[in-house]
Amino acid sequence: MESVASHRKLNKGELFAFSFLVVPMAVIGLPLAIYIPPFYSGTLGLDLGAVGIVMMLARITDVVTDPFIGRWSDRTRTRWGRRRPWVIAGVIVMVISSIMLFMPQIAVSNLYLFGWISAIYIGYTLIEIPYGAWGAEISGDYHERNRITGSRQMFSLIGLLVAITVPIIASQGGGDHGTAASRTSMAALGIITAVMLPICAAILFRFVPEPSYHHTEPVALRQGLRIALRNGPFRLILFTVMLGAVAGSVNAGVAILFLEHVAGLKSTQSSLLIFVLFAAAVIGSPVWVRIGGRYGKHRGVVLAGIISLCAFATVPAVIYWLKPIAPHWVFTALLCVTVVQGLTSSASPILGASMLADVVDLDTLKSGEQRTAFLFAFLAMISKIFQAAGVGIALPILSWVGFDAASHGNTPFALFMLTAMYCLVPLVLWVGCVVIIAQYPITHDRQQRLRGALERRLARRAASRPVVDPLVQPAD
Repeated sequence: MESVASHRKLNKGELFAFSFLVVPMAVIGLPLAIYIPPFYSGTLGLDLGAVGIVMMLARITDVVTDPFIGRWSDRTRTRWGRRRPWVIAGVIVMVISSIMLFMPQIAVSNLYLFGWISAIYIGYTLIEIPYGAWGAEISGDYHERNRITGSRQMFSLIGLLVAITVPIIASQGGGDHGTAASRTSMAALGIITAVMLPICAAILFRFVPEPSYHHTEPVALRQGLRIALRNGPFRLILFTVMLGAVAGSVNAGVAILFLEHVAGLKSTQSSLLIFVLFAAAVIGSPVWVRIGGRYGKHRGVVLAGIISLCAFATVPAVIYWLKPIAPHWVFTALLCVTVVQGLTSSASPILGASMLADVVDLDTLKSGEQRTAFLFAFLAMISKIFQAAGVGIALPILSWVGFDAASHGNTPFALFMLTAMYCLVPLVLWVGCVVIIAQYPITHDRQQRLRGALERRLARRAASRPVVDPLVQPAD
C-alpha cells in the first residue's frame, strides 16, 4: 500500500484538528522525565536509585517496540485507514496508564511503577509513530510540510507550558505545601491527559482525512534497512540525530545540577528559565516556518544552530568571568542566553520533521514501498538509544570525579567537569550536527522533481489497480 499525498493546503480548521493532539502528548511527556522520580521517591516513598533503574528498564522496552510498530503501521489496511487504529489503541493504553501512574490508589512498589510506566511509554509510541507518519503523508508540498510541522511544534510547546504550570498551580490549593511533585499536582496532570486525549483524537479523526492508498509489494525488513542506509539524505539526518541526542541528553541531564551548584541560582529561577525557554520557542516557531520555506529547510536549521551555539558559547564566560565580579547579573545573563536558545530551538523539530518527510519520498522511489512510519520509528529508536547513552556517560563521569549533588562543597575540578558536561561537550556535538546537516541536498527544486517522479509512478500503478479509499467499506 502506498499513500497518495495531495498538494492542497490544509485549512486552519484541519491544521488545528491535526496539531491539537500533541497538547496532551506533551502534557504527559514532560512529567515522565521531571516529576515521576521525585513523586515516586519523595512523595510515595520508593528508593530513588531503584526508581532510576526502573525507569531505565521501562525505557528499554519502549526502544524495542518502535521499529515494529512503525513497520506494522505502514502495512495496516483497514476501512478506517492505516494510522487511525494504532492511534486509537495508543489513546486507550495511555488513558488507563496515565490514571494508574499519576493517581495510584494502592500502595505502590517498584513492580507497579515498572508496569505502568512501561505501559505509558508503549501507548505513547502507539500514537507518536503513526501520528508522525500521518503528518508526513498529508501533503507532498515542500512548503505545506513546513506549515504542518510548525503548527504541530507550536501546540507541543503549549502542552509543555501546561505541564510546567499545572503542577505548580494545583499544589498551591491542595495542601501539599507548594510541592510540584505532589499527589494533587500529579493527579491534575493525569486527569488532563485522560480527558484531553480522547477528545483530541476524535477531533483529528473527524476533520483530518488519511490519504488514499495504492497497492505495492512489501520490502523485506533487512533489504529495506539496507536501502534506507544507502539513502544519502537519510544518513545525514541519522548522524545528526545521533549527535544531537547525546548532546541534548547530556545537557538536560545535568542542567538543574549546573544551575544550582555552578551558576548558584535558586530553584524558582531555574524553573523560570525552563518556562522562558518554551515560551520563546512558541514565539520563534512561525519564524522558522517562513525561513525554511524561503531559504530552504536545511539552511534554516543551520542558521538557527549557529545563532544558538553563539549564544550558548557565552555560558563559560558568564561563569568564569561575570560571576566572580558581578554574581547578581548571572541570572540575567543566563536568561538572555535562554531567550535566544528558545527562539531558535523550534527550527530543528519543525524543519527536521519536514525534511524527513521529503526523505521518505526518495526512499519510496528507491524501495518501492511507502515506509513513513518505519523510518520515523527507526530514527526514534536511535534517538532514544543515544539519549540513554548520553546520560549513562555524563552522570558516571561526574560521580567518578567526585561531584556530590547533595553537597555545596564540591572541588573546583568537579564543578568544572559539571560545566563541561552542561556546556562544552554539547557545544562540540552540536557543532558537528550543524556541519553535517549543512550537506543536506534536498532543496525545494529537487523535492519537486522527486514528487513528480513519485506521482508518475503512482499514476502508472493507478492505471492498473483501483485506488482504495480507507474510509469506504469494500464491496462484498
